[in-house]
Amino acid sequence: MFVFISFVEVSAYGTNLSGNIAINKTADTALEAKNDAMNDAVRTVLYNVLSRYSNKEELSELINKTSDESLMNLVSSSGVSNEQMSTTDYSAQITINIDNDAAKKWLNDNDVQNWVSLAENDEKFAVMITIQNGLVDWAELKRIVREDKFDIETESINGNHIIAKMPLSYRSQFTVTVREAGWKYSGKDGVLQIWK
Repeated sequence: MFVFISFVEVSAYGTNLSGNIAINKTADTALEAKNDAMNDAVRTVLYNVLSRYSNKEELSELINKTSDESLMNLVSSSGVSNEQMSTTDYSAQITINIDNDAAKKWLNDNDVQNWVSLAENDEKFAVMITIQNGLVDWAELKRIVREDKFDIETESINGNHIIAKMPLSYRSQFTVTVREAGWKYSGKDGVLQIWK
């Protein structure tokens, strides 16, 4: 079997994780070559896209040990263009769109450090952060959230005040985590305020 990857394009705007690949495969039959091409395209796009948002070595190892069927569960949609087949060959331009939340869960479940954001349609809450010690407090807070395998989406920074958004499902865990780290918090008008 022969794989030729002539072009890989990665785009990740917010939660849009997708890649495009030109691929050629040879197998005993065209159908087998087509299946192999799709499986290879998924593996290649997953690595090229998610490696920008995760630990590359851990991701590569995880992709290698995960079955083709399981990796297909991370694909939200795919498209094929310029498809050509012969009795043993298959070539096409394949676009893979990755399911953001499924990918994040897969990475988290397998302890792969990552910075994949949750889908934009996921409900979020606003948090107003007051940092007295500047970057020291901000770095600590980001580390705390990363250890919980979540992300802080920074909306604005004004002096020592930061407004950010976080997944609503994380709010309870977040308040416990920051309290245990010595931060104070209060909820007012749906906005969580934290300070140290």
